Amino acid sequence: MPSEKIQLENNLVLRSATIDDAEEVAEFNSIVMAEPPEMTPEPEIGEWTLDLFDGVNRRVGPSDFTVIEDTKTGKIVSSIVYISQVWNIGSVDTPMGMPEIVGTHPDYRRRGLIRKQFDVMHYWGKQRGHFFNTVMGIPYYYKQFGYEYALDAWGGRATARTALGGVLPKKDAKPVLSARDAERTDVPFIVETELNSRQRLFVTTTRDAQNFESEMFDRREGNMVFYRTRILEQEGVPVAYYEYNVTTKRDMIRVNSLEISSSVNWLDATSSMLVDLKKLADELVSVDGGKCEKVEFEIGSGHPAFKLFDSQFGSEKKPYAWVIRVPDVAALVSHISPVIERRLSASDLRGWSGDLKLSFYRSGLKMNFDAGKLTAVENTGPIERHEAHAHYPDLSFTKALFGQKSFTQLREALDDCFAEKRADHVLQDILWGGKQASGVLPTN
Repeated sequence: MPSEKIQLENNLVLRSATIDDAEEVAEFNSIVMAEPPEMTPEPEIGEWTLDLFDGVNRRVGPSDFTVIEDTKTGKIVSSIVYISQVWNIGSVDTPMGMPEIVGTHPDYRRRGLIRKQFDVMHYWGKQRGHFFNTVMGIPYYYKQFGYEYALDAWGGRATARTALGGVLPKKDAKPVLSARDAERTDVPFIVETELNSRQRLFVTTTRDAQNFESEMFDRREGNMVFYRTRILEQEGVPVAYYEYNVTTKRDMIRVNSLEISSSVNWLDATSSMLVDLKKLADELVSVDGGKCEKVEFEIGSGHPAFKLFDSQFGSEKKPYAWVIRVPDVAALVSHISPVIERRLSASDLRGWSGDLKLSFYRSGLKMNFDAGKLTAVENTGPIERHEAHAHYPDLSFTKALFGQKSFTQLREALDDCFAEKRADHVLQDILWGGKQASGVLPTN
């Protein structure tokens, strides 16, 4: 983003924000993010904005915000923040960027102001070596900027507070693990334990000790992404943890993660968490104005905890999805080549050699394998139908790349997704791994 101002139409100027803009942008975001029909301001989004301006996330500062100012009124009328992160894809750390808190004042909408800022965000991503971008928000909206729904998010189960009980063998029994609030000294344990999730999840967020500590202890409690952490102990030794947040109306608890160390099993950890959650929820109800009738477990539909109890976890909560933009498909595929080679070596086609051409209709991808090693990847223009080994319409390849859908599932849903030969079809599901569980709690 150049330091000089970019003149847009009429009196509008697009520029990087400064620390002096913090309060105005925070207030703007809390108002512009109001949901119909009530259109009640969202102060927790304002608090999130202030934390980002203050550098609670060390990868973000005032200059990572873009603002569009109406110089006639002196008011900010549109704004976005670009959050640099590292996500882990199949054990490979991958730098990426997230445009977030995307908003325009109603009087200035449908003028392309978001598109102009997204152009800046995408330029920043290229300059910073980011392999992809992702955002979550208005349904369909971000597709116009080259994004595709490609990674499940927030799926799991939802239940009533009153249904959390009954997990212990006897009424007066105590849980195997005791629970307490996390302290700063617990951060090394949390960092080490969080890494265990990569054994079952394809895409996760890379968070180091500083990430965890700032998220847990430096964020404003009113921040919409303020998570509380509980430590589960066995004889005074931490063996598991879970993260949760409480809605501002105190009407619901959302559990965002549950992870265990190798010294404890999922049954003991899950039952102990449920007992602790029941206690926390009951305490919220006892506070004036508290309701907390609902508890959501947004930890992925395939989480091990869900296999152990039935009625306590309630009904399925279908996932939403991250929309993802991959500006250079060949670069990302090459970056995660260890994942692709590992899948191939463990398959019936181990040691395979040959060229593989994928058609995206208006563009394509060519890959070369030599004895199971990915030796070359390049983006191409359109590939003739008779030359392509598999066809992925529009941006559907992104779904396979991030493990949301297998090639087989895409083929069943999309008539123009197909492979010329059966072996080519099988190879697609091998290379991209098929549908895989992921769990992303971004460091935002």
